[in-house]
Amino acid sequence: MTRAVRLAARQALLEQRSFWRSAEYALFTFAFPLMILLLIGAANVGSRLPGTDIKNTTVFVPGILAFGVIVAAYVNLGSKMAVLRHDGVLKRLRTTPLPSGAYLGGLLVSTIATAILIAAATGLIGALAFGAVPRPGGLLELAGGLLLGIVCFASLGLAVSSVITSAESAGPVAYATFLPIAIISGVFDPTFSGLPGWLSHLVAVFPVKSLAQILQNAYAVRPFSPWDLANLGLWTVAGASFTAWRFRWHS
Repeated sequence: MTRAVRLAARQALLEQRSFWRSAEYALFTFAFPLMILLLIGAANVGSRLPGTDIKNTTVFVPGILAFGVIVAAYVNLGSKMAVLRHDGVLKRLRTTPLPSGAYLGGLLVSTIATAILIAAATGLIGALAFGAVPRPGGLLELAGGLLLGIVCFASLGLAVSSVITSAESAGPVAYATFLPIAIISGVFDPTFSGLPGWLSHLVAVFPVKSLAQILQNAYAVRPFSPWDLANLGLWTVAGASFTAWRFRWHS
């Protein structure tokens, strides 16, 4: 194991310790998706998708899985980096012996671990409360979709942090850039439909709907195409490229 990898692993452990020591931050990160899961899921118990035998909760639970991943990998990472930059923490880190790559690598590993834990908690509660479990042939698709989604939204989180100009606007900007898309993508309402054609095509371009459809297809056979995987890959490349271009350590 090289020195850089050891330092990145150590930084990931430090980030995890810091995350769990901040009780409010950790609780909100986990509680927000789970609260939505239980509240909206309870309202959909017993109902089915129009014209099918598929329960609404079977599609709703993976939608909240996608939402939890986005909160952890995009909102939290993006707003955190913006605050650290605004407060001068990133600038001071540049003066320490810790290589920049090791710091960012450890931060990303910690983010991935947190997103996986949120996904596991959401999936477990979805199974216990609503009986929503992946179909037998969907486990590999679920794991691959979650991993690709986490990497995609983590890269976008770093990208959006580069354009946030103040600590006060970090959270609002992060939520405002994905929450409206999540709503009209049907993440919270599996029966949501009726969008104008142009708006439906526009929403399909964003990675939120692609991730939700991949995870929903792992639970119940739903409209799904290789475009969703390709779309997540394209947004990952776009986020990483923008981060490499615009990421800065000082405000």
